[in-house]
Amino acid sequence: MTRISIALLLASTTLALAQGNAPFIPPNPADTSPASALDKFPAKKIDNGLVSAKVYPPEPFGFYRATRFDHAGMITHITYKGQDYGRYWFIKTSPGVKNFTYDADGLVAHNNNAAAGPVEEYGENGFDAAGPGGRFLKIGVGILKRDTDKYDRFHTYPILNGGAWTTTTTKISVRSTQVLKGDPSGYGYTYTKTVRLVPGKPQMVIEDKLTNTGKKPIDTTVYNHHFMTLSPGEEAVELQAPFKLTNAWPMPADVVKFDGGRMTYIRGLTGQEQVASDLTGFGPSPSDNDFRITNTKTGYGVRLRASLPVSRLLWWSIPATMGIEPYMNIKLTPGETKSWSHTLDYYGPGDRT
Repeated sequence: MTRISIALLLASTTLALAQGNAPFIPPNPADTSPASALDKFPAKKIDNGLVSAKVYPPEPFGFYRATRFDHAGMITHITYKGQDYGRYWFIKTSPGVKNFTYDADGLVAHNNNAAAGPVEEYGENGFDAAGPGGRFLKIGVGILKRDTDKYDRFHTYPILNGGAWTTTTTKISVRSTQVLKGDPSGYGYTYTKTVRLVPGKPQMVIEDKLTNTGKKPIDTTVYNHHFMTLSPGEEAVELQAPFKLTNAWPMPADVVKFDGGRMTYIRGLTGQEQVASDLTGFGPSPSDNDFRITNTKTGYGVRLRASLPVSRLLWWSIPATMGIEPYMNIKLTPGETKSWSHTLDYYGPGDRT
C-alpha cells in the first residue's frame, strides 16, 4: 500500500472517530514529506476560464488534519494569467517544530501551518472556562480537548467532536457544511463555507454563514491569512489601504517604507528574515477592510475585501510568503445566524485596476 493510500485510510478512520466523539490527535500525511505530495490528496479544481484553483474539502479528510485553521475549503494554486498566488511556502512539515524553522533543505512548518492561499482561522471559545482536560470550541474544526495551560494556536489539540461534514461542488464552486450538535460542552453550530469563482470575472468570493445552535454564546474572531506567493522575498511588493497605515511594531527601515496609505518593500527578504507588525489607522467601517497587494515590477496583484469591519490588522512576511490578516469579530447568541464574505479580485499586466 502506498504512503498516500495509508494516509487516506487514516483520514477516514480519524473522521469516523471525530464524529463518534472519541478523542484523537489527527495524523498529518505531510510529516517529513515534500510539500508537493499534498497536491495528490483529494481536491476539486474550480475554473471559470480566467481563474482556476484547487479546493480541498474536509470530507474525505484532505491533507490538513490539524486544529489551527478552518478545515473547510483549504485553497491552493489560485492561478490567473499564469501567476500562481497560492504555492506552498514550506518545503516540508513536521510536528516536532514550533511554528516553523529551517533545516538544510529549507523551511519546515509545523503541521498546524500546512496551508497555502487564503485560509481562515477562528479564535477559541471557552478555553479558560474548560479547565485542564475540558472541552472548548473552535469553529471549522470542532470541539477540542484542553491539554495546555494557555491556548496555543501552534499546538495540535485532540479533537473530541468534529461534527459531520457534507460537501457539494460545481464547475466553479465548492460548498462545505459542518453540523455540530449534542455536545456535552453546550456548544453547537452549523457552519457553511462556499468558495466560488464569479463567471466572466477574475474574481473569487468566499462566503461564510454561521448559526449558533448550542446553549452558549459564540464570541470569537476570524481572519483570512492570505498566504500569498506574489514575489520572491516580497521584492517590489506594495500594500495599499484606504487609510493612513502606521506600524505598531518596529519594521526595518531598509526593508519597508510607509507613505500615507501605502507600505512598500524597498528590497526583498532573504535567508531567514521575517518582517511583521500590527498595522493601525483603520476605522469602524467595513469600507476600511479593503486592501490591494501588488508586485509593482510585474503588475500582478489582488484586491482583498471583506464585508465586516476590521478589529485588528496584522502583516506578516518571510522570503517564501506574505500575509495580511484583517481580524473581524464574530458574536452570536444561541439561535442567531451571521453571514460575511471575502472578495478577491485578481489582476495582472495590462489590466485596468
